[in-house]
Amino acid sequence: MRGISVCLAAWLAGPVCADGLDLSEPAPLQAPALGLAFPGNQPQFYDLLRDAGMSWARISASWRRIGREDGSLSFADLDRRVAGLQAVGVHPFVTFESDADWATDPATHRVKNATPTDMTAWAAFITAVVERYDGDGHADMPGLRAPVRMWQAANEYVSDTNASGGWAGSNADLLIYVNAAHDAVKAADPAAQFVLGGTAAFVMDVALVNQGYADWTVRQFWQDGSELVYAPDKSRGAEVTALVEDRLKFILENARYDIADIHLYGPEERDGDRIAALTAWSGGKPFLSSECGGPNLDYGDSYSPQAHFMAVIERNLNVLAEGGSACLWFGLGEEMVTTTGNARVPLYDMDRQPKPGVYAYRLLSRLLPKGASVRQIAGGWQIDGPEGEQVQIFRKGGAADSEITHCVPEVRLDRVLKATNNVNCANSILVFKGDLGRDILNE
Repeated sequence: MRGISVCLAAWLAGPVCADGLDLSEPAPLQAPALGLAFPGNQPQFYDLLRDAGMSWARISASWRRIGREDGSLSFADLDRRVAGLQAVGVHPFVTFESDADWATDPATHRVKNATPTDMTAWAAFITAVVERYDGDGHADMPGLRAPVRMWQAANEYVSDTNASGGWAGSNADLLIYVNAAHDAVKAADPAAQFVLGGTAAFVMDVALVNQGYADWTVRQFWQDGSELVYAPDKSRGAEVTALVEDRLKFILENARYDIADIHLYGPEERDGDRIAALTAWSGGKPFLSSECGGPNLDYGDSYSPQAHFMAVIERNLNVLAEGGSACLWFGLGEEMVTTTGNARVPLYDMDRQPKPGVYAYRLLSRLLPKGASVRQIAGGWQIDGPEGEQVQIFRKGGAADSEITHCVPEVRLDRVLKATNNVNCANSILVFKGDLGRDILNE
């Protein structure tokens, strides 16, 4: 297997060579469909998102951290994160958290989406935050480079014990809460998009069994060694039915929002059913995934460099092929606190070294320019570029040997090599059909 040589000028810029593409180099452009959830609070690391070819990052706006009991607001921390992301060309996607103890019902403090004691105050907080970042020249953040257009509330609202979001109040109050947030965002910036809080993968999997669309066992491991398991019979119980009908579907069907959201972890083969249910229950609203990732360890899978690389490829391309606008990967670095199942999902290891998913993102950033579309084909995907360019990507063994033009070797995940007499693509993790020298990657 020979190395990279004789670099050519690339249609999407960057080091594309006669024999292949070097994915160890930073991505030359940022693709509009790629992003990250939870980039952390240290802007000095945000350039890693740019280097992976990402355009979006999901961050939080905490009522507890921004607001004060006397009604004053301190934007210093959120300003720092917004400015840090915009400095590297990344658009903030902001999720609100109603976690201010002094403004919420104490009985609901076990979740981040605590129930406000005064919905007017909750709405006023949201309007003030959106106003600061809407770019209209009134009360804007100093140095704001572009308007922030993506806002969200009620993350993972189905569970009443979810410390990452949740909802511990009534279903009626939840609808009021979501609608108040939506209206407050639109009052400050009519051009903004309001995203309903994401449905957790665990919840959607249980709901699919409950509603008769699946017959699988749903599980999740926690760092304390405990495991939450829902066998099919449990998922079909009356308590679950009430949550699915009176909370999950009730909010999806009745709340005001622009975009629905589904979190995608665990078996990739479940994603199509998850997305289909979300689309049906939301009345066909546009959707995205504000959290996605793999390999997930809850279902007996193990981490390997190859599994990490392919999880990025499959999750992103499948979401786009299903009509989603983006799939935001879970986590920048492995130091973040998460479930046991997602412990190996983040893109950088504990030493801030890139994992193979970073190489996969750099590849996708070159394949997914603005205007590109993705569809699933037998064994893989077809990407059509905005000017008629086309490339087909197959999992290992998905294309006939005589048709393979390029490949990613299992032993060199940081390279896309051109199939030649000296490069055998037979055992590669990804293979490509079509002359990449004239299509998506090159001029």
